[in-house]
Amino acid sequence: MIKKAYIMPHPPIIVPEIGGVRQREALITVEGCQRAAHDIFNEAPDTIIIISPHGPSYSNVVCIAGDSSLKGDFGSFGHSKMTYEFQNDTVLAELISKEMEESGIYTVINDNTAQSEYGIDPSLDHGALVPLYFVQKEYRDFKLVHMATALPGAVELYTCGMAIQKAATVYGKKVLLIASSDLSHRLTDDGPYEYAPEGAEYDRFVVNSIKNKEFAEFLDVNLHMRECAGECGHRAISIATGLFENFTCNTMVYSYEGPFGVGYMNALISIEDSGPSVLKQYKEIRNLKSAEARKNESHYVRLARKTIEQYIKTGKMPKPAKTGDERRATFVSIKKNGRLRGCIGTISPTTDCVENEIIDNAIKAATEDPRFSPITEDELQELTISVDVLFEPEKIKSRDMLDVREYGVIVTKGLKRGLLLPNLEGIDTVEEQINIALKKGGIASDENYTMERFKVVRHE
Repeated sequence: MIKKAYIMPHPPIIVPEIGGVRQREALITVEGCQRAAHDIFNEAPDTIIIISPHGPSYSNVVCIAGDSSLKGDFGSFGHSKMTYEFQNDTVLAELISKEMEESGIYTVINDNTAQSEYGIDPSLDHGALVPLYFVQKEYRDFKLVHMATALPGAVELYTCGMAIQKAATVYGKKVLLIASSDLSHRLTDDGPYEYAPEGAEYDRFVVNSIKNKEFAEFLDVNLHMRECAGECGHRAISIATGLFENFTCNTMVYSYEGPFGVGYMNALISIEDSGPSVLKQYKEIRNLKSAEARKNESHYVRLARKTIEQYIKTGKMPKPAKTGDERRATFVSIKKNGRLRGCIGTISPTTDCVENEIIDNAIKAATEDPRFSPITEDELQELTISVDVLFEPEKIKSRDMLDVREYGVIVTKGLKRGLLLPNLEGIDTVEEQINIALKKGGIASDENYTMERFKVVRHE
């Protein structure tokens, strides 16, 4: 079985041939990588599994390298002669794919067929090559399994780790895993992305979660903080923690620093003894938060939730609400574990009262949003719901009359219309707001479109 997993960063600048003298600015990270590599040498694994955030990734699919020989170079960083080749452990790769499929996780084996059908690049990416550069300095006698994923959910990612552990146990050889992970890219003003205060907050959270063995809390990360941090590897770490379901672990953070405006951590997770289920702990955390949130839900949100639950369970709509005097357009937004799961609304009222407008849009958000599959009964407990009640839109002549926090926007060109609500996470400028609304309406930015703004009352 897999008894050890390593978390290693992947900035090419820490490779001396690439970074040159600038490597010295990250000596703590380099020493952490060297320490991890030396420990791997002492372990002498038959196979190393590496999970990279920069490999070929597709929504809801795990991509596993399938070629017998896995090759890559640092050509993208001006060093094409730094080439690497590893023997793929195709037997273990197939076992992992089988276990994941049995766990409900779709996989793609990136062989010649998949490369031709999906246009997948088979080359090893720098997310894999940088950690392996340090490993090869110490140890070379191993086969490799390379994986990448864009799975969105914490439970899915953790389940991947559980499936990998099952496959490795069946395999019977000595295997370890490297989660290639950079942390926040928004630590300073001179970093690769715009500074965000959530960057340092996120890095502290990750380091402390690993140091204190708080894996359930790690899975329950504040998604707003994570997204604002601009991280690159949370998924890989989530998978790594899943290896140790029903075990207690020892952990050690070899190093952490934030040079170049990016957070880099080297760490080790190793099995100690049998233990409780982290997955159960995580679900208990989510259920407690869900129960607490439901206590404080507004009347409109309770109506939307009751509608969704009744329709999903029975296929029947609630009886229409009593007709009131107020007719309003509404939007019903559904999230699962902090991520959008469905959102449908109306620009102008279509029913005789706001309550019936909510009932209609709640059902449509749960079952007819073309971006998502219909919500299932198993998901109902995990949903958070908000209801936006729209005020009458007013025409505006200039984007200067917009404010992303106060006003939503409607863009119109002929029969094409796009709408975006105000005060949405991750949308900070009027330009972003208008561009998204244009995209939703299928309107080109250079077309002569009109704009309207509107206010909403958000019920949560």
